[in-house]
Amino acid sequence: MVFKRLRPFEAFRYCLDTFTENRTCERLTVPYNGREVDGAGNGPPPNCWDIQKRPPHLFRDSVYHMPLPHTSSVMKCFQCCGHGSKGCIICCGSGRSRCMACGGSGWFINQTCIACYGNGDIGCLGCRGTGFEPCTTCCGQGRLVTYIQLTIKWENHNVEFLAYDKTDFPTKRFDEVTGKILFSDEQQTVSPVTNFPEPLINEASEDVISEHRSEFADCKILRQRHTIEWLPLTKVYYTWKDAEYYYYVYGKENRAYVEDYPKKSCAIM
Repeated sequence: MVFKRLRPFEAFRYCLDTFTENRTCERLTVPYNGREVDGAGNGPPPNCWDIQKRPPHLFRDSVYHMPLPHTSSVMKCFQCCGHGSKGCIICCGSGRSRCMACGGSGWFINQTCIACYGNGDIGCLGCRGTGFEPCTTCCGQGRLVTYIQLTIKWENHNVEFLAYDKTDFPTKRFDEVTGKILFSDEQQTVSPVTNFPEPLINEASEDVISEHRSEFADCKILRQRHTIEWLPLTKVYYTWKDAEYYYYVYGKENRAYVEDYPKKSCAIM
């Protein structure tokens, strides 16, 4: 292999991260466990945005659930009417069900059925002969607690834009490497880049920041950051066996990419 020449290319990556917070409320009902509940007697419920809660990490997705204060109340279970149990649906509350061995006749191959002792029915396996089964809604407690659950969702929204000299290099491979940071800024809300030498980066910055402000208007933007990286990319020309080939070296990690390697394999002597 004889190296002939190197051709560098300009490649820049613009990244914008918008970290948002969204809050939603929904009413839930769970079995009552006997503990004291935080009801309306303790004061009016606060607005969901008045609850002070910080995200565990910036620019990382996470979710937090909590009961909204002063929204809990105890009610009678609507499924069992407060009894904690209801009639067994298998035996219709009788505690007995037809013997499956003899079909309810009491006889099996001209002999008294040994499964039901000739009665034709047996104790219901679903309720163990009681005729009742615990209410699954209240777990047998007869009462429920209803409350408003506050869900706080933190999400990071990332967008990237590449500006590069047109080549046959697959730019998807830039996802595997890092570059040299030329610009970095982090604020509650950032302003578009306006004076970078590559005009496409300036245009992309203005566009994506405007899009995020519009797209996440219903959320609270907690933090934004954007960066510009210079991504090294060099095309290396060489000859091998009197034929000319090339490959690319890219990223700070100096990874190599070649689409058509002249010798696919070699034998170890």
